[in-house]
Amino acid sequence: MSNSDDIRCEAISALIERLGIAKTAFYIRETMSQPVDYLKLKEQLFGEMTVDDICSEIQRNQS
Repeated sequence: MSNSDDIRCEAISALIERLGIAKTAFYIRETMSQPVDYLKLKEQLFGEMTVDDICSEIQRNQS
């Protein structure tokens, strides 16, 4: 499995653990069938954050 496949499997496992199989299946179906504007999503998630800001946030959350 590639690294991206590993991450997908880990994410799906986390969703199943948190939401259960039915809600996870619903979520995957809904998100996979919708066109996604990745630039808009990036803006919503990170706004004006720089790569350094994001890395610092990740490091703080891993501590």
